Amino acid sequence: MSTMDGGILCSPAPEPLAPPSRPWRRRLLLGGGLVAALLLGIELSNSLFGDHLHVVVPGQVYRSGQPTRRFVREVVGKYGIRTILNLRGTCEQADWYLVEARATAEFNLSQEDIAFSAGHLPPVNELRRLVEVLDRSAPPILIHCFRGVDRTGMASTVARLLKTDCTLDEATNELSLRYGHLPFGRTGHQEEFFQLYREWLQENQLRHAPNVFRDWVQNHYCPGACRAELQVEPPLQGPLQLDANQPTAVRVRCKNTSIRGWRFTPDPNAGIHLTWALTQLDRTAVAMGRVGLFPASVAPGEEIALTMVIPPLRAPGDYLLQIDLVEAEHCLFRECGSQLLELEVQCR
Repeated sequence: MSTMDGGILCSPAPEPLAPPSRPWRRRLLLGGGLVAALLLGIELSNSLFGDHLHVVVPGQVYRSGQPTRRFVREVVGKYGIRTILNLRGTCEQADWYLVEARATAEFNLSQEDIAFSAGHLPPVNELRRLVEVLDRSAPPILIHCFRGVDRTGMASTVARLLKTDCTLDEATNELSLRYGHLPFGRTGHQEEFFQLYREWLQENQLRHAPNVFRDWVQNHYCPGACRAELQVEPPLQGPLQLDANQPTAVRVRCKNTSIRGWRFTPDPNAGIHLTWALTQLDRTAVAMGRVGLFPASVAPGEEIALTMVIPPLRAPGDYLLQIDLVEAEHCLFRECGSQLLELEVQCR
């Protein structure tokens, strides 16, 4: 179409077509999300307030929270449980432990007690015993801690690595929000444990297999930075001698025998430090302290010498001095299986 002056009159461009409305799709997505949230809520409610019973390896391994007598009777009848694996350790004075021990005796079950913490990496010896129990105990096995979340998730992952052909990523699904596990804070050390295994596989160009995992646990596992050799300088030939009413300096050489570097910091709430406690023979505390509040790095295989000062003691007698390293965001090294340095002390 032309205008009177010869210009071209352009028709306005048509409005773009709006996409067809599909309210059914939005409703479907919303409904699916609500169903997923509801199922997750049910799982979490079961984790926090219920027995938290789940299948780990069908017919072989199950997981739960702390069992009662009624619960033991039910799982024996329904799943034929023959072994209960308690990850809370031997606690003979605790009511829950007595209830469990009586129930396992009543229903003719084996009970295995192993001590793990939800807040730090597993100690070497306890981890080896876990593998032994899973390999040799009469199945089906019921694994539990208190809530059946963190320690139970770690042990259930180990069970799947030993008893199935699943991948490492598939096995670690036992540590997930579905069971109430949160992968950060202190409980994040459960994921760190399997990350150590993953890094070892990569460094050695290996793929996971049950026999490979057993070899790693038996011969190669190290709990992160939490392993050390501690020695007093000069070496003692007998008890450490102190003079009453006089401060005493004690020099300790710390060798990093772990697979990760140490980072000392001025902040007592971060990094690694040396900690010590002086007690009477009945374990009554007398004095304690922390050393190494300065910036320093110690690579694996390297050493650092630290000096601690014991304040004046007024009462002559025999004492016990315990020396350890601590990773502030994690735990005392001895809680991961490192050797604690203990010295007899005589105050004259």
